[in-house]
Amino acid sequence: MTFRCAEKGAGRLLAVLLACLVPLALMAAPQRAGLMWNRTGLPAVFPLQVRTPAGADYYLTLSDAETGAASLAAYIVGGKFFKVLVPPGRYVLRFASGKRWQGEERLFGPGAQTRRFELPYPLEFAIRGAGIKGGHVVTLSREPPGGGLQAAVKAQYICQIASLEAPELLPGRAQPLRQFHLGGDARSRGILHLQWRLQLGGPRAGTPLEQWQRSLFLLGNPLLPPRASGLESRVGQRPPARFRSYSVRSLFCG
Repeated sequence: MTFRCAEKGAGRLLAVLLACLVPLALMAAPQRAGLMWNRTGLPAVFPLQVRTPAGADYYLTLSDAETGAASLAAYIVGGKFFKVLVPPGRYVLRFASGKRWQGEERLFGPGAQTRRFELPYPLEFAIRGAGIKGGHVVTLSREPPGGGLQAAVKAQYICQIASLEAPELLPGRAQPLRQFHLGGDARSRGILHLQWRLQLGGPRAGTPLEQWQRSLFLLGNPLLPPRASGLESRVGQRPPARFRSYSVRSLFCG
């Protein structure tokens, strides 16, 4: 009889312990910031940068604007720098925010523990002219105490800049190989490249400013007819050469 009482008491204690441990087991492990999944089957190449206020984390989903299908999800730590590449398309952006992540089903918890916000219009991620990938920067901020989130959106571009590598001298030439470099810095070339590709205009042909811009971008302005740069007479006659190859690199240019 005594043994049975002890057995019943041990059973109650075990039940209490299980009741305490079950909620802990149901809680999701801390989620790492970054891309969670991409269900489109398309390559993610377009930039999306999200700036968020500190004090909460954010669960971001992109849904196809036409079909409503879930396309991409990412996790953002509030107040930290966040940038992700997304596939091409038009998407509705939805945010859920809170303090303790509990998985994609429960998000940050029931009721007021999870706050939701949706951009009022879809964002398009697409090619903007030759070699320019158009994306967006979304800045979330909190309204006065008691209010929700508000968003500001601006465009962001990745430009692909080509540069020539070392030329291959013709047979019989004893001179060493020469390197050809772009002038200026990468940012100034990227801005000019973006202006030309978007046909935003530029300085009048033949002016010193136009010649300086040409010196920054070796491949020249595609909106203007090519002509001699006038540099050949200053550097002397160069030996005939065949370019081995060229390299293409991407940089944020707007």
